[in-house]
Amino acid sequence: MQHVTRVTIALPRELWENVKNTVPAGKRSGLVAQALEHELRRRKRVEQFENLRKHQKTMLDKYGDLPESAIEIEQMRQEHDDEQSSLH
Repeated sequence: MQHVTRVTIALPRELWENVKNTVPAGKRSGLVAQALEHELRRRKRVEQFENLRKHQKTMLDKYGDLPESAIEIEQMRQEHDDEQSSLH
């Protein structure tokens, strides 16, 4: 069984009325928990994306423009295939 903590939150009246009219009484806490989990995951993704952008800028400032990795990977595969062909 999960540990549960009771909290008091304030919601706009219209939002709460909509919840009461839409969600059965025994399911409302679950809806709120699910919505909070979803929002926290979204915010974490936004934070990670912003951190990635900062890191990209740091790398660009430090190393300048680099070739796209997809092109490099294709070249590496071709070199590998060429090496394998010459071994046979």
